[in-house]
Amino acid sequence: MHDLRRLRALHAVAETGSFSAAALELGYTQSVVSHHVAALERELGLTLIHRGVRPARLTDAGERLLPHVAAVLGHVVAAEDEVRGLVGLQRGVLRLGAFLSACQSFVPAALAAFEAAHPGVEVVLEQMEEPEALRRLRSGDLDLAVIWREWRAAAPTDDDGLEKARLGDDPYRVVLPREHRLARRQEIRIAELAGERFNAPPAEGFTQPFREMLEELCRDAGFEPNVAYVLRDVTVARAFVAAGLCVTLMAELSLSRPHADVAVRGLRDVRPARTILATWRRDRRVPSVPHMVACVADAARARLG
Repeated sequence: MHDLRRLRALHAVAETGSFSAAALELGYTQSVVSHHVAALERELGLTLIHRGVRPARLTDAGERLLPHVAAVLGHVVAAEDEVRGLVGLQRGVLRLGAFLSACQSFVPAALAAFEAAHPGVEVVLEQMEEPEALRRLRSGDLDLAVIWREWRAAAPTDDDGLEKARLGDDPYRVVLPREHRLARRQEIRIAELAGERFNAPPAEGFTQPFREMLEELCRDAGFEPNVAYVLRDVTVARAFVAAGLCVTLMAELSLSRPHADVAVRGLRDVRPARTILATWRRDRRVPSVPHMVACVADAARARLG
């Protein structure tokens, strides 16, 4: 039984119930499958398959042999995967997508740790937000994506073909001008911002959940937010606050340190946060992905506390 092709042919016929279906599964012709099974029977001196019935059935000898065949084939596949995994961590390319504030905060530390451990693997990082990242993940253009989910927003479903690892929660802070009347407080209630002018991103696309969160928080506090400035870029949003034009809410990772230009304060009574996730395709085995997930998880934990 030294020829694995013979074992695979027998296993495929037993699984599919016919020589023709086994041939399709293995990419052989039907005559080649018949040849391999017959050769195995000659080698053992036993009939392994009843050929005169449909679907094809194993003989008693075939039934006894089948669990051993399955075990052998399983060990072979596991060995191949393990060896490929070692090769994959010695060389190759890992394609990573991550959103802006992740790239500005914990992702560089994760890349440094990964490259120190696996110098032969080239990491190609692209900054992108979730919609594009998930599209390119599903198409195979990315191996791993770091994304975020807004407070109370639906998480990716378990039936979308993606695996996820939660990296941490990124809390929202109140961002005020340095000389604001509330700047001396350590924590601020949302209700105390009634009457203030806000800046916020557009209520469309991937930033729509943020606008919905802001409006929900303010309505729960008894007022509608006055969004005086619609700004897409977090650095521009911070600059408008620093100039005394407005206030805003920003995620911790979006607030590069130090905070000399603005006052950053916690929220009292509510703790909104966005969830940071690493995600990858369930049906793809890229050896370097689990190792990069561990690196981004460690780096995110160190940054978020």
